[in-house]
Amino acid sequence: MTPDDLRQDVELKVIELIKQKLADGTMTEERSQAIAQHVLDTIKPGMDFHELYQAIFKLDDQFTELSPIVLPIIRDYDKNVMQKIRNTVSTYIHQGKYQEAEDLAKRAIAGKLKIVWQASASA
Repeated sequence: MTPDDLRQDVELKVIELIKQKLADGTMTEERSQAIAQHVLDTIKPGMDFHELYQAIFKLDDQFTELSPIVLPIIRDYDKNVMQKIRNTVSTYIHQGKYQEAEDLAKRAIAGKLKIVWQASASA
């Protein structure tokens, strides 16, 4: 999966959410247009994974209707990116590699780690 694949997936989910809420009358046309414009303004083609995740995490700040889309992505990011970083930092500390642990933590905080999407196979 590329960053643009993730962006397109989010955009598709937003469209589906808007269509559902318009159909059941729980969202106005004006609100749906504002949400759609906000999404298009916030997540753009060509972003790398780090930029894209940071942008996605902010989508529901103004539009809480987007939380059902944003929260699973946040959980997935924490599980597949942040937990791996925490585990690696912890391993470095246990091995006495304090400088490596500090460097990794600083790069993670600064968003200077390359995030690579890996597919998981289920049997």
